[in-house]
Amino acid sequence: MGSHAVTVAVKVEPEMRERIKRLATRRQRTQQGLIRDAIRQYVEQEEARDAFLQQARDAWQQYRETGLHASAEEVLEWLATWGGESETAAPACRDQDARARGAADRIQ
Repeated sequence: MGSHAVTVAVKVEPEMRERIKRLATRRQRTQQGLIRDAIRQYVEQEEARDAFLQQARDAWQQYRETGLHASAEEVLEWLATWGGESETAAPACRDQDARARGAADRIQ
């Protein structure tokens, strides 16, 4: 912990306070250290969740703008090769309208 640490007061129910005390004792840690780590882990988890959701929004927006995608079937087939000797490359993305255009060309 750096020298720029600040004190933050948090009110908890008496039962929670006792649980924290017991856990700190079992872990041979201070209550403050236990609480500090719990807060750090929670904040990191929520930041990672936010980043994941933003990536999903960005991917959806990119799909809406470009139509580029790989089918679920193609992705599942690719994932099934992971970790094996015959691991394949990721499926190529294609335009969502390409299949429709191809079908229309075959009909004409």
